[in-house]
Amino acid sequence: MKTAIFSNWTTEEFIGYWDGKPKKFKPGESKYMPDYLARHFAKHLTNRELLRVGKDGNLIYKNGDKFTSPSKPEQVPIFMELFNKAYIADKDDELEEKVEDVDTLIEVTNKNMEIKHGKPSEDAQIIKSPDFEEDEFEGKPKE
Repeated sequence: MKTAIFSNWTTEEFIGYWDGKPKKFKPGESKYMPDYLARHFAKHLTNRELLRVGKDGNLIYKNGDKFTSPSKPEQVPIFMELFNKAYIADKDDELEEKVEDVDTLIEVTNKNMEIKHGKPSEDAQIIKSPDFEEDEFEGKPKE
């Protein structure tokens, strides 16, 4: 599964929902996660920002309410500008884990990325898919 970074580039906490469960992101926080989750959260953060109003009660982004969740986002420059701040594709990584719980999935992805980029935390571990079998005999034939 492809991974990507979701970044809450705003100055306010963002609460995204997946499978009916909230996931909080602090202002400026960035996390690795499966690509589909990063896209989902980025879309919702972008929509929130497009609907944001200033102190005067007017939309901060002129006509922002008309640009939320476009069917062809690549044709809506303001949507893509904000979306691309929140979604950063990881060009060459595949995550092998299949986990149902969004918090566990994000945590596992970040531990794997820390290892990949040479910054393992104390509790970092490589998570392999359930069908992975290590060669116990180091390439030698079984007797």
